[in-house]
Order: sequence, then structure tokens, then C-alpha cells
Amino acid sequence: MSDASLRSGDGLFETLRVDQGEARDVPAHLDRLFASLPRIALEIPEDREGLERAIAEAAAGAPRPTARLRLIATRGPAGEPTLRIETFPYQPPSEEDDRQGVPAVLLPDLRIDSKSPLAGLKSLSSYQSNHLALARAQAEGAWEALLLNEHGRLCEGSRSNLALRLDGILHTPPVSEGCLPGTARRRMIERGELRERPLDVEDLDRAEEMFLMNSLVGLLRVKLPILRGAGTVGG
Repeated sequence: MSDASLRSGDGLFETLRVDQGEARDVPAHLDRLFASLPRIALEIPEDREGLERAIAEAAAGAPRPTARLRLIATRGPAGEPTLRIETFPYQPPSEEDDRQGVPAVLLPDLRIDSKSPLAGLKSLSSYQSNHLALARAQAEGAWEALLLNEHGRLCEGSRSNLALRLDGILHTPPVSEGCLPGTARRRMIERGELRERPLDVEDLDRAEEMFLMNSLVGLLRVKLPILRGAGTVGG
């Protein structure tokens, strides 16, 4: 297998929600993809219009009513970039989950380096640590893992951005803290519903509400108080 993505995770991906054969937030996902490609010096032969057509075609044939669409760009075999689009059935959280809140666990020993060259990228290689964090969270009965950056401040979830309501205002960490510039997060900031500011662990204890955001769930309520992870990696 000569594809660089299989040897070293050399590639990027985007995950889109598809409802009844129509992909959501395509412009925002392509904005992020084309902004990310130069950061890893990856060029793909497809232009934006070509990708839009390919996504629309894949979405039209995706499982219904709701599907997850994965767009993967890699360095490819012999340095020839490849692009794949895959679709899978997806079951969103229930209305009861959103009403009561899903459990989330803080894993303080799994840190995100805000100065990493891969910070803020949906990189195939860097997301392995996110998968490990999610597996740990699920083993502890949580829906999501909450991660800190190297400074000990709140950064993001393993598969979501996070937001806390403090003194009536909804806040999320700025991308300078190392979090992914999520598409749902971007939409809420543009609508004036969300403000950026650094968040400390102590803010979890005084938060009036907490939410998770990503392209699949939109805005999802978290059950308070937050769980605290048991043990440490290798412990």
C-alpha cells in the first residue's frame, strides 16, 4: 500500500451531514479544506466547483434519512494526490439527549499543543489522539471527551467544539488555543450567538450551561456537572 495516508496519515478530511440526500454547510467545509491544504503543502487536482459537484452526487446517493459524508484528501501513491468521498448511515442524538444533555468527561492528561503545525487541522495523523480520547470517554460512560491545551485551558472535545454560558453569555475558546475552527462554531460566531475567550477548567464549575458543536449534531446540550476522568495514560 503506497498511499501516504496509509503510511503516515498524510492527508486531511472533512465530515459533512447529509439530510435526505442533501449535504449541509458545503461552502463552510470547502472554505476550511482549501485554507488547510497549503498548511501541509498538499495540492489536489479538483477545483472548488468540481468538489461541489462530487459532494452533491455522493450526497444524493447517501443513506437516508441522515448520513455522514467523509471527504478525504491525501498525498496519494508516489506523491499523486487522491480524493475519496464516502458516505455512511448516521443516527443523530435524540431530542431527549438534547433536552437532558449528554454526559461529557474531562481528560486532563490528554493535551492539545496549540503551537503544533497541525493545530486546528482535520489531519488524518493528528486525529488518532482524538479517537483514543473518545474511546476513553465512552468507556467511562460519556458521550464526549473534553480536552485541555498545553496551558491547562479548555480547548475542545474529541469530536466537537465546546461552549460555556457564563453570566448569560455563550463563550468558546479562540482558535489560538488550539481548537478546530468548526463549521457550526463559525456559523454561531457570525450570527453573534457566540463569543471567543480563553476558558479555564474552573469555568466548568461556574457554567450555567454547556454545549458541544459540530457539523453532525449542530448544537448539543451537555449534562452538568462534568465528569472527571479517572486515571491517566499509562497509569
